[in-house]
Amino acid sequence: MQQGIWAISRNFLPGLALVLCLLMLVACGSETSTTSLPLPIIPTDPNALTVALPVRNVGSLKLLGLSLGVAGQEAELLLDTGSAGLRVLASAAGTQGLQRTSIPSVVTFGDNTQFVGVVARAPVALGGIVSSEPVAIQLIDQVRCAPGADQCSDRLFNSGQPFSGIVGTSLAARTANVDIFNPLTRLPGNFGSGYIIRTGGFQSSQGTFTAGLTPSNTAGFGILNLAPAGNGTSFSDGTRIWDDGSLQVSYAISVDGEQLLNSPPGRTVFDSGSSDNFINSPLLGGPTFLIRTLPPGSSFQATLPGAFIYQVNVTFPVTPGLDRIFVDSTNNVQLLGLPLFFKSDVLFDSDQGRIGFAPLG
Repeated sequence: MQQGIWAISRNFLPGLALVLCLLMLVACGSETSTTSLPLPIIPTDPNALTVALPVRNVGSLKLLGLSLGVAGQEAELLLDTGSAGLRVLASAAGTQGLQRTSIPSVVTFGDNTQFVGVVARAPVALGGIVSSEPVAIQLIDQVRCAPGADQCSDRLFNSGQPFSGIVGTSLAARTANVDIFNPLTRLPGNFGSGYIIRTGGFQSSQGTFTAGLTPSNTAGFGILNLAPAGNGTSFSDGTRIWDDGSLQVSYAISVDGEQLLNSPPGRTVFDSGSSDNFINSPLLGGPTFLIRTLPPGSSFQATLPGAFIYQVNVTFPVTPGLDRIFVDSTNNVQLLGLPLFFKSDVLFDSDQGRIGFAPLG
């Protein structure tokens, strides 16, 4: 990636957990301050819970953090709609109700970051609302680069960094172990029905995360249905597994005024844990780009009928999380990452298998 900037990318391969972060020539920097903005008002709703969603600056990137109680202790985790399951450093988890097993759990992400630990069960809480039963999680004993890898993002989880792991809230299964899945589905009552991410935009230092979908908080969203995964496959608790890449998005790319891609619809994943957008042009029937990212002056458009027309004009200098678009992806789906979440509020319906989009609220 350009000029030593590190970024998150993802490989969507069957049975392989998603990429978390890719370090290039520089190490992950510590969190840096942002322009002070008025904090969003957190509404009250008896059927939904809204909590703060910090927008963290880590090195040159922006990432979303969500605080969860894990076995009675609060931990801030990287919010990742592109992976499934709560994976937390053992040192950051509490002890209340924690059931550590001897079942090994090793997850290797596409950037060669590897979480090594065991399967555990623990109560999980969001804003004081505790899961209706203990949830299967990965308790991480070691974060390292996979054997043989030259680099990875292990330092993202070092002391002094904001994150103590990740919380994967995908509606799909990302590993063969369907015992570890989105823990928020185990929140009681309507709180586990789905969630809404509102970042507040690229300049925001804090957005909101709402657990629990209601007619009131879903009004104004263009909502589309996902296809079910497999033959009615479910997670171990009975929660339905959905194909979160089944929505078909059309793409157009122009460089120096020349249109190089005007694609038919292609499978797309909406991933808050990816720092940028990642496009596999040949998969869409387009050319193989000889550049990694679109240069300044380029234009990019993604269209999902009934939901959004998302346009980006690449400026100089290119800004990660805003207008940096990778066009050398080898993923087997297109990936719209955090830049889209800075342009749109996004809704994920766990119960009914739907994703929705609305203008920033």
